[in-house]
Formats: sequence, C-alpha cells, structure tokens
Amino acid sequence: MFQGLVSGLAAGGTFAALGLLLTAMYRLTATVNLAIAATGVAGVYVMAALAGIGWPYWAAALAGVAAGALVSAGCGFVMTRWFAESGPQTRTAVSIAQLIGIIALAYIAFGDEPRVLPNPAAGRVATVAGVVVTQGALVLILLAVVIGVGTSLVLTRTPLGLRLRAMAERPVTTELLGIGTRALTITVWALAGALAALVLLLVAPVRSSDILSLSMLIVPACAAALLGGLRRLDGALAGGIALGLLEGVLAGSSVVQQYRDVVPFAAILLILLWSRRREVWDASR
Repeated sequence: MFQGLVSGLAAGGTFAALGLLLTAMYRLTATVNLAIAATGVAGVYVMAALAGIGWPYWAAALAGVAAGALVSAGCGFVMTRWFAESGPQTRTAVSIAQLIGIIALAYIAFGDEPRVLPNPAAGRVATVAGVVVTQGALVLILLAVVIGVGTSLVLTRTPLGLRLRAMAERPVTTELLGIGTRALTITVWALAGALAALVLLLVAPVRSSDILSLSMLIVPACAAALLGGLRRLDGALAGGIALGLLEGVLAGSSVVQQYRDVVPFAAILLILLWSRRREVWDASR
C-alpha cells in the first residue's frame, strides 16, 4: 500500500495542477474551462513534431508552451467575443464544444498514433519503499503548489486581482467602468494554456501519450476542483493529490486495478450528490 501511495505522487501532482487551473480560471473568468487539458495536449504535440524534425528539446518545449497559450487564447477570444454575457451553463457547453474541436483538429493535424516523448525530468530524486521518486513527480507537485499560492496571492493581495474578480462577477459593469475586460480575460486564458502545456509536457512521457487519453485528464482535474467547490484553491490541491494517491494504491491491487479509471467519475458523482443533499432533503419534507 505504501508503495502505491509513493507511485501515485506524480498523478496527484498532475490532477492537482490541472484542478487548480480549473479553479483559478473559474474564479478569474467565471468559466469552467473543460478544454484546459486539451490546450495543453496541443502544446505537447507541437513539441513532439518540432523535436521530431531536429529541434533541441528545450526550444521545442518552449514552442509547445507557446502553442498551448495560443490555442487557449483562441478559446478565450471566442468566449469573450460571443459568450461574455451568457450564463454558466452556456459557457460550460461552449467549453465542451471547444474540447471536442481541439481533439478533432489534433487528430487531423498529428494523426492518431501515440508519440514517444523525451522526458527531461526522469532523473531519480529518491527511492522510497522500493519506488523511485522522479524529478518529474516532484516538479509536478511543486508546480501545483506554485499555481495555487500564486493565484491566491494575485487574487487577494494585488489591484490586478481585484479587477479580475470584478471582471468575473460583473463583466458588463466592469466594462462600463472603463476597465478593458476582453484583453485581460484573453491574457488569463493564454496563461492557463501555457501552464497546462507545461504540466502535460511533464506528464505525457510517463502516461499514455495519445491525444484522447491526455485530454481526458480533465476528468480527475474536475473531481479535484469540485472537492474545493470550484472556489477553494487549497481544496483543489488536496483533492488532486488525494486522487493521485488513491490511483496509485488501486494500481497496486490486481483485484481493483481495472476499476481505477472509474474513481474520478465516482468522485464527481458523490461530490455533486453531497452538494445537493440539502435541496433534496428539503424537497422531501
């Protein structure tokens, strides 16, 4: 069991980082951006294509991060241009359409064959209970913490955070006050896409690297974000790491290993049921 917990650190860092990005974007733009992992996938495959034609890894990786930012900024432009005043249900539906569109375009551009990707963070940090803790696992956890702490500081300690919160909660009023909301919102989307690409550049070499599998990392990310109520950054961080550790434990059991991919869906269902419990109880009285 302890070995499973250690092996789940990398997955926990991944889920936490993406869950924090979901939470941060919801707080900053009032959008549940379900396409965030797919924008990162675009960056991974751009990196793989450039590395395949001889680019040095770090140059290809920077281009991949820029590609993730560009794709995400495009999604943000669509959202702010045509759906700025729409409700959360409509915006979520648009983000699902963007997720499907990015996956489809990625298959057209790059094909359906998984890529063998270089792993710049494969070095060993320590060996715990016979399990190697890699640099990538440590970097993912640190990156998740940096995303959470950085977002919290920006939101609570800076004038920019005040503008961003006002923009998310009252976009029309903010626009009438003369604050340029569209450019600021697109910048937030671009930064989120760049960070998602960075996360997936670390994850893709050690997980299934096909487009659909990487894009579907949004499911455990959603579970992590929901554990924080899409509001609490610390809740998303703790939830993501907990899900990763649970995945690691289940992977070590031959009896339940085949069911480990169901865990994020079950977590989402239980969280939604728990969040609606008061309404159900009140209606039954």
